[in-house]
Amino acid sequence: MENEIKEFCVRTYLDCYQAEYDRSFSELSEKAKTAVKDRQRDDIETSSQKFAIKQTIIEGMRKFPNHISVLWHSIYEAHVFRKSGVADLRVIQDVVSADQSWKKSSGHAFEEMIKELATMAMGDLPVRFILQRDLNTLIKAGEIANEPRDISWLKEQIKGNIFDLFAITTVGDKTYCFGCVQCKTSIRDRVTRDREPSIHAMDSYFWSVVFVLDGEYLRNPKFQHMVNGGSKEFPTNGWHGMYDVSASFNIGRIYPLDLDFKLLRKHSEKAVDDWMRRRQWFNREWIAE
Repeated sequence: MENEIKEFCVRTYLDCYQAEYDRSFSELSEKAKTAVKDRQRDDIETSSQKFAIKQTIIEGMRKFPNHISVLWHSIYEAHVFRKSGVADLRVIQDVVSADQSWKKSSGHAFEEMIKELATMAMGDLPVRFILQRDLNTLIKAGEIANEPRDISWLKEQIKGNIFDLFAITTVGDKTYCFGCVQCKTSIRDRVTRDREPSIHAMDSYFWSVVFVLDGEYLRNPKFQHMVNGGSKEFPTNGWHGMYDVSASFNIGRIYPLDLDFKLLRKHSEKAVDDWMRRRQWFNREWIAE
């Protein structure tokens, strides 16, 4: 039965996809009277995939009732086969597993890199960047001197796994957490969702910044507004600053970083000084320059 279902799903998915793709492509070509652009081809592919999945699951449920999980899995195999040419599910699973492993490992490696380079750049400035688990250890040991309201808020961020790093400073024999840091290997890597907790951090009078490894998507005005504000969708800034490690852009609150992180040191010095001396002014409008 499973082989029959799989053969049905592969055949139906591929037929539906191709028919819908050809129909949409022909319709667009006739309407535009010009060559179809790559972006338009991508849009046609996406819509054709959705159509093929929908039609195959509907027809499959009619033909093979009460086998929804096998149908869905078989459509998945058909989809991956069309995209990659790989028909062996074991190979597909190995590739998916490797990709997931890469995303997890590379993300953690980027966090460690930022922690190391940022702390090194501080020199004699009493500021360090630490991992979330390190802040958790310090809080549990009673070694963070922030007010109880801050401690309660920081515990919530740790519990929700919201921020990747935190900025701390030591004054005399007391250590304070004054900054919340996000690290993204791509500007598109969850950054839309990460904007909201950053705003909460700024509204709680913490310094909130984000580091991105690949700022290529910052060419898009939407992402620029996401950081700086100024649009209908994003009227206010989403971070105090975004640091582009690829050193490609300097637009408003988007700052390019070289490997020496000198600009970060300058901004950190102003941030910790203002946070310690006049925190009541350390709101969303605060800016390093």
